[in-house]
Amino acid sequence: MTVRRNEPWGTAAMLPDGAPIASSNAELRRLTTCQRTGDAPAAPVGVVGGDLWRVVGAPAGGADRLHSGHARTAPIDLIEVTADGETHWACVGAIARNSWWRGPVVVAMSAESLGPWRLAPAAHPNDGRLHVLSTGLDQPGLSVAQRALARRRLRSGAHVPHPAIAVRRVERWWHRFDRPLGLWLDGERVGRCRELILAIRPDAAVIVF
Repeated sequence: MTVRRNEPWGTAAMLPDGAPIASSNAELRRLTTCQRTGDAPAAPVGVVGGDLWRVVGAPAGGADRLHSGHARTAPIDLIEVTADGETHWACVGAIARNSWWRGPVVVAMSAESLGPWRLAPAAHPNDGRLHVLSTGLDQPGLSVAQRALARRRLRSGAHVPHPAIAVRRVERWWHRFDRPLGLWLDGERVGRCRELILAIRPDAAVIVF
């Protein structure tokens, strides 16, 4: 069940013995991707670092906390990414671009922050929606000066609203670009694509923090 406004997220629960622990975005994406390739239900993954760990408050204590009475567990949504027919998964966000300074840029988030940037201030990792921001696709792109200003505002989330940045809150998004764009998932470059399909998969993984 996805999160509801003004309701607490997650419940008290320790990480089962032997369960994997992720200390970065890359580790969490690898572990959840491995789970998605099988038919078994999502197993809990502990988080002690990375962007989702920061989103939940960066709780101190490391692995010891996960096996204590202070630990909490919650479901998270995953982003199913189909790039030129190949399926990938992301836990936090997907970015398609060739340059920050010119050409189209697409950012799709299931949580509010990626690295130091608060890209989607309204996003929650379990709200059942994909928060897609774009420029240079269906609307005029940001100028170089506007992009420089928006980049400075990314840390606070003040880059939106902006008339040249389209913001959508959807379950699925599709676009075929005029030319291939580079693709980053959870901050890690995975290649290039011409056709990109993004879909939110609610409650597709479970974390303990």
